Amino acid sequence: MNLDCKGLVCPEPVLKTKKALEELEENSVLEVLVDNIASQENVIRFATKQGYTSEVEDLGNNEFKVTIVKGYGCSVDTKDSLNESNFLNKTVFIKDDKVGEGELGSMLIVGFLKSILELPKLPKTIICVNKGVLLTTADENSDIIEIFKNLEEKGVEIFSCGVCLEFYEVANKLNVGKIGNAYGTVETLLNSEGTITL
Repeated sequence: MNLDCKGLVCPEPVLKTKKALEELEENSVLEVLVDNIASQENVIRFATKQGYTSEVEDLGNNEFKVTIVKGYGCSVDTKDSLNESNFLNKTVFIKDDKVGEGELGSMLIVGFLKSILELPKLPKTIICVNKGVLLTTADENSDIIEIFKNLEEKGVEIFSCGVCLEFYEVANKLNVGKIGNAYGTVETLLNSEGTITL
């Protein structure tokens, strides 16, 4: 089955992929065409989360074909070594690159994230939207990227809104975490036992 998602914005490629997979029988193949990196990564991550095998082919001109085999395969959980007791089922939702205004606001966001890093229990997920994506695309030698990378090394999942990255024209500057999508964000927020918004 072929699914053309070119020209669609988040979360449409993931939602259309989800619907198509629901209609397919087991061991069927779905080919999804997308025209940006964010959609490509989001479709692959959705398929992987469902337990399906997927691969991507670069067709050139910023077009990609994601091939998904509907059927459960074997995979290795790379987080087996992480102790789940080190995490709270909470999400940190970052909507801006500052807490407040100006230089003080920039200092505060660094301070808050550095404090999270020192807590005995960490949030499972950090989601950056709107100007929050400017934090994950900051200079790779900046304090904020170092903090995010330390959180990621400890097992915290970090996502940056794909539409936001494209809006601010920084999709190619992502220095930590993964590109996220609206479907995954809403799913995470609804399954979280609490959300902290910065």
